[in-house]
Amino acid sequence: MDLQQNGTFNVAKLSTETMLFGTLDHYPLAMVTSILSLILIAVFFITSADSATFVLGMQTTYGSLNPANSVKFSWGIIQSAMAAVLLYSGGLSALQNTAILAALPFSIVILLMIAALYKSLSKERREIKKAEKIDKPRSPRVKKAY
Repeated sequence: MDLQQNGTFNVAKLSTETMLFGTLDHYPLAMVTSILSLILIAVFFITSADSATFVLGMQTTYGSLNPANSVKFSWGIIQSAMAAVLLYSGGLSALQNTAILAALPFSIVILLMIAALYKSLSKERREIKKAEKIDKPRSPRVKKAY
C-alpha cells in the first residue's frame, strides 16, 4: 500500500497475474521472494490437484478409501488435458468461467448434503429421546392408606 500511496509504484496498472511479482520487485531480495512465491504457488496447485484426483478416484470407485493409482492417474491426465485445452482456446478467462459453471451443480449437491445431514440428525435425536423414555426408571406406585 505504501508503494501505491507514495506514487512509487502503481499496482493498479498491472494485470492480476503480475501484481505479486511486480510488488516484490520493489522490495529487497526480490529474486529470493519471487522464487519462494513460485514454490508456494506450485505447492498450492499440486496439493489441490492431488486432492481433486483423490476425491474423483474415490467417487468413481464407489467410495473406496484407497482408489487405485491408475484411476487417480487417469483423472489427473483428464484434468490436465481439460485445463490445457481451455487455456489454449480461450485463455485464463475461459478456464475461470468453466470453473464457475462447473461449481454450480456442486452447490446443489452441497444443499442436498445439508438436507441429508439435517434429516439424519433429526432421526438420531428422535432415537435418543425414545431410548431415554425406555431407560427411565418407573417409580413404584404406592397405595395410599386411608
